[in-house]
Amino acid sequence: MITCYILVPLTLVALLPSTANASALKSNHSKCYGHLTKLVRSSNFPFTYVTKDKANLLIDNDQGEIVSAQIVFDTDGSGTMGWIQYDFQTHQLLNTSAELETPKLLTFNKKYADQYEHCINES
Repeated sequence: MITCYILVPLTLVALLPSTANASALKSNHSKCYGHLTKLVRSSNFPFTYVTKDKANLLIDNDQGEIVSAQIVFDTDGSGTMGWIQYDFQTHQLLNTSAELETPKLLTFNKKYADQYEHCINES
């Protein structure tokens, strides 16, 4: 009688669930970026090239509590207006554009922060 054994690399099996959870977390947060876009549009960010309703966000980094993004608009070339950082815990929106030596605290409509927080907590 011949016995066959199948070897499964345990490290790969152990990594797959955490990779799947990381992907799920990212996709869950991406469902909420529309609320974050509305939050930024309601802010006192200096929208100089287009009206606020034409501005969109390009997420650079989402660490869960802090989201960094570019404010962009549709164009044939580079349509970047600036950069923001939103702190989910403190509800602070900062203008982190390159020309600023220190980030500038922005004001915004709190209802969009509440909507974003509600969406994140449901994810």
